Amino acid sequence: MEIPKSIITNINNKNAMDAYEELTEVMGFSEKEAANILGVKIFDDLNFEPHGVIPNAVASSMYFDGNVGEEWISIVGGGAGLYGDGVDTFEVWSHILPDPLSYLNKKEVTQEMLKLQKSKYEL
Repeated sequence: MEIPKSIITNINNKNAMDAYEELTEVMGFSEKEAANILGVKIFDDLNFEPHGVIPNAVASSMYFDGNVGEEWISIVGGGAGLYGDGVDTFEVWSHILPDPLSYLNKKEVTQEMLKLQKSKYEL
């Protein structure tokens, strides 16, 4: 998809989260279209598998080339002891968080992922 120069000019040098918000909430692009334009990963790109330790739970993780080198995020949910149902809400932890975040919805998980990534239009 050829991106009009006016759109690129508008998102150029914005961080991934601000550019994504601009594309989805102001310009009307879908979440996937915005992610493709920016070259970033969002919730829909996560691959959940059964949690290796907790029964009835799911887990996913992802690594990014981010703002300070290799960045990572871990997303879990469902099962006893986790703070999210693994369907609509999730527990999220990354190396920049002192403690896991609880009961985040899919949009909030995407926002945490975007904080760790650089878009292809960011300096």
